[in-house]
Amino acid sequence: MLESLVDQPDLLETIVVDNGSTDGSVASTRRRFPGLIVVDPPRNLGFAAGANAGARIARGELLLFLNPDVRVAPLAVAALASAFGSSDVGVAGPRIELDHLGEVEFGSTIDPLGYPVSLSVPSRPLYISGCALMTTREAFETLSGFDERYFMFAEDVDYCWRAFLRGWDVQVVPDAAVAHYGGASAPGGYPTESGLATTEFRVVLRERNTLAALLKCYRLPMLAAVVPSYLLQSFATAAALAAAGRPRTAAGVVGGLWWNARELPRTLELRRAAQHARRRNERGVLRRMHPGLQKLTLLRKFGVPRVDESRHVHVAAPRS
Repeated sequence: MLESLVDQPDLLETIVVDNGSTDGSVASTRRRFPGLIVVDPPRNLGFAAGANAGARIARGELLLFLNPDVRVAPLAVAALASAFGSSDVGVAGPRIELDHLGEVEFGSTIDPLGYPVSLSVPSRPLYISGCALMTTREAFETLSGFDERYFMFAEDVDYCWRAFLRGWDVQVVPDAAVAHYGGASAPGGYPTESGLATTEFRVVLRERNTLAALLKCYRLPMLAAVVPSYLLQSFATAAALAAAGRPRTAAGVVGGLWWNARELPRTLELRRAAQHARRRNERGVLRRMHPGLQKLTLLRKFGVPRVDESRHVHVAAPRS
């Protein structure tokens, strides 16, 4: 990833957040890229808190967040920056070339229950993947950055949704390209011809964090309809996983509901802030959503995903 940033014009600085590496890669990277700024927290913060830590010391008015498993095409940074010539743009992303799938993603959206849906043609996304997301410092500071309770997964949905509610637009810049291998931090998650393979880590955190994002961002009438449906699908997901011989992942999905119950006071506090500053109606949000239920579509096509439980999930969420 860093090699692809060396000759990018309009790049003020490059900041790497070392989230608990133990292979000596940071020392070798410092030698190869002398101007690199490294943030070295005492533990693995996850993507959300790690991105916030890097943003706090950044000097630019535009912030570009990248995953380590991406390659940025020449001139992509400048192309992304050009999207912010309009004051109403708060988030922009490139077209993402998924190397391992041979597909191209033009931003993403979610279905009404928060399940992610990639956009295969240029259109109006609801969110930009955190693997390559540019935003203004003004928006980032106004929104208090990513929700650090999430650790990983759905923090990009949550951030872009809140930005969109506040009146900023979310756009894809097709002329900017990023190649993304995918799954370097957490394997799986993408459908392939052989089926859908994922991990306990992905399933549990995405289910847990998605509910928190829905609770924050929907208006009450939609929330009253969505939450019972979400709870029903969560229990159905847990039952299907248990029946497929993945009881630990099933327990983790149910545990995510309990996490949301414990975190409800903080989630409601963040909800009040998001709804108080809201400038868009629900219709505008729904127009950018996928109309169907993506999880059911994938279930019909691939069946219950293969879930790797080899790595146990234990994420301590920060409290505030």
